[in-house]
Amino acid sequence: MLCLGLVVFPAQGAFAAQGEILARPYGTVPGMSLGFWEYLPLGYDDAPTETFPLVVFLHGTGEVGNGSATALEKVMGLNAPPRLIRNGRDFPFILIAPQRFNAFISVGEIDAIIEYAKVHYRVDPSRIYLTGISAGAIQTWAYAAVHYNKLAAILPIAGNASSLNLCPAAASGLPVWAFHGTADGQVSQWGSINPVNQMNTTCSPAANPAALLTLYPGVGHDSWGRTFDGSAGHDVYAWLLGHSL
Repeated sequence: MLCLGLVVFPAQGAFAAQGEILARPYGTVPGMSLGFWEYLPLGYDDAPTETFPLVVFLHGTGEVGNGSATALEKVMGLNAPPRLIRNGRDFPFILIAPQRFNAFISVGEIDAIIEYAKVHYRVDPSRIYLTGISAGAIQTWAYAAVHYNKLAAILPIAGNASSLNLCPAAASGLPVWAFHGTADGQVSQWGSINPVNQMNTTCSPAANPAALLTLYPGVGHDSWGRTFDGSAGHDVYAWLLGHSL
């Protein structure tokens, strides 16, 4: 019997069964330098030759931790994909949600996570997506500015990429959908407005498809909950999965 939303703390080397959200604490997974949440979609075990999309979710400063089983629970405090899965939602993609002691996970570390996933899971390399909130969104932008050729689309929420050169990503055709609250007192909405404008109007060639921006009037820093759970009316998962390299 499949147990949806089950949280399991595995023996070393074990993998999640399909439909489970699995804690993979720091130090228990050879080749991975961070603790993380792992989710394998329904059908993963039943289709041993099929590849699946990969979504990597990056948390913010409020969820930092050492990657232990206890610390990983902080990531579950967010209204974001890991908690949605725990509460019974299914997704048609592999999810990796790492935890870091400093939320500003480096571009190199993000790349190592993606490369790890490509080796250890049946990842479709043409359908790799990156999303994050706050500090995680800042690093989503930072990774995309360098490794745009590895990503099918990005979804940064409440981030800031005003200082980045995103024209190479624009020229590559990387799909972008940024979200921000106009009353965000921690990360200004211009942190999303400026990079989207850069990609669409400053860069030559301009982004094609055009980078998208959704602003929530009067909303503060937490603009991600309503985005990830769909209560704002956006199906960001269908949008992500609609793109491939």
